[in-house]
Amino acid sequence: MLWVYALFGALIGGVSGLAHGSMRRLIVGASAAVLLVFAAFPFSEAVGFLSRDAVKPTPLGLVPVFPAFLLLPVLAGLVLLLAPRGGRVAGWGAVGSGLALLAVGGAWHAQGPLLAELRPIYGLMEAVVGGAVLGVGVLLGLLVPAYRKAFLAGGLVLGGAVFFWFASPQGHTYFPQTAGYYKLLRPVPPETEAVLIETYNAELDQVNAIRAELGLPLLEPITSLTAIAEGRIPKEVAEQGFRLVQPGTARYGSVLFFLMAGLMLSAGAMLVWNPRLQEPEDLQGGLILAGAVGALTPAFSATEFSFKKLVEGWPFLVNFLDLAWPPLLARVDSEPKIYPLQEVASQMAITLEIALVGTFLAAVVALPTSFLAARNLTQGNPFMRVIFFLMRAFYNIDRGVDTLILALVFVAAVGLGPAAGVLAMAIHSIADLGKLYSEAIENVDRGPIEALESVGASGASVVRWAILPQVMPLFVAYTLYRFEINFRVSIVLGLVGAGGIGFFIQEKMASGQYNQLIIAIIAIVIVVNVIDFASSWLRSRLV
Repeated sequence: MLWVYALFGALIGGVSGLAHGSMRRLIVGASAAVLLVFAAFPFSEAVGFLSRDAVKPTPLGLVPVFPAFLLLPVLAGLVLLLAPRGGRVAGWGAVGSGLALLAVGGAWHAQGPLLAELRPIYGLMEAVVGGAVLGVGVLLGLLVPAYRKAFLAGGLVLGGAVFFWFASPQGHTYFPQTAGYYKLLRPVPPETEAVLIETYNAELDQVNAIRAELGLPLLEPITSLTAIAEGRIPKEVAEQGFRLVQPGTARYGSVLFFLMAGLMLSAGAMLVWNPRLQEPEDLQGGLILAGAVGALTPAFSATEFSFKKLVEGWPFLVNFLDLAWPPLLARVDSEPKIYPLQEVASQMAITLEIALVGTFLAAVVALPTSFLAARNLTQGNPFMRVIFFLMRAFYNIDRGVDTLILALVFVAAVGLGPAAGVLAMAIHSIADLGKLYSEAIENVDRGPIEALESVGASGASVVRWAILPQVMPLFVAYTLYRFEINFRVSIVLGLVGAGGIGFFIQEKMASGQYNQLIIAIIAIVIVVNVIDFASSWLRSRLV
């Protein structure tokens, strides 16, 4: 299966080369990604007695049991050293390294299970976190050359501070898993394995007695720990820090490794074929590519995204549609009588009212506070500058707390119902509207303001006659746009008990009444489109 990813990587390189893309950029990106895999990405699995005992070591952690993994950073580093020369030299280097990497990866995954002993590497995880902060500074320095030194210095200082804090006792108190997070797996001498096998066989009678009472099949004596049934090692062995390494298992690091090795091989071959497939900014572009791939790969793994799950869940979707259609608009021929269409209309009205009241309250607060958050109106004295920074800080903090979180808090505070939704929406929308309003104020024409100031007009008069006429159309347009957003948000708020159509959807979904649920879905689609068209038309007339 892993060879499919290598072929896919080779296909990407070939197609990019035929499209006259930069092959050197792909080579640099693939090499940097291989370095990431070596140091940070899980490659295989090592199991213990229970599933929670399993560890997913990186190639770095597997070096003691498979020294050939040391070739990964050597080969990737060689390609990076040859990349600046470009042309066929870089191409042949990538071809050779790609083939060697595929050979190393294939040799590892072709091995059988082996017993290894865990040895934590203290300080490495802390160094990785600090290095990641430094890497952000380096990346920003590459993207913004004018401030390169500042970003590099800031990344170095902040990265060092992060490393020392995580390595300190206080850091280990708050993040205990960072202490010895990375582990080496060392090979076990034959005499140690013999002792462990003897211990396992000595306790087998007791274990089989328990399994017999539970109706489980009895276990046979073993001659090798790698031959244990169910692919697990004895509890006592696992507690001593031993694990059964399974090279045949593939984790996302393996997938990315084979993909990048295939890409490196293919891109190198294309560069040998056409040495002009390179650009001046290949080093920077390749590092950005590696960073993007390095961020997306663990993200896909962590979210368990898989088209396979969608295929497996497809029967439910088909069943849902079968049960949802035709919609049940009303049932009056039996008891109890129900009127889903009427209930949807009522709940939709509540949802609209939540969005309307929440937006109105937010606009009422955001309008005056936005003048205090406008940079061009707070330059007069230090006191106003302090007010400006306080308002901007309030906006930033408020925008950082999602409406859904606020709704959960207010549902607990004031109870279920629309009031919690209104409060959550109003508080969060204050910051969004205030930021938009203040930016509109900062971009007003200075001419009318200076004209009124020259004749001695008061500050209130300047705001009334010089600023508001310029910004009011924008204020109204921004408020309408926020109302659109708040209506969609209010649907979700109902799912957490803040009233409206969302609460109706949650209730019908939980009870399996899909033929009533579909009415709400259709109503939402219609109302959202009507609001969007009406709001867009009004905003086009105002701005």
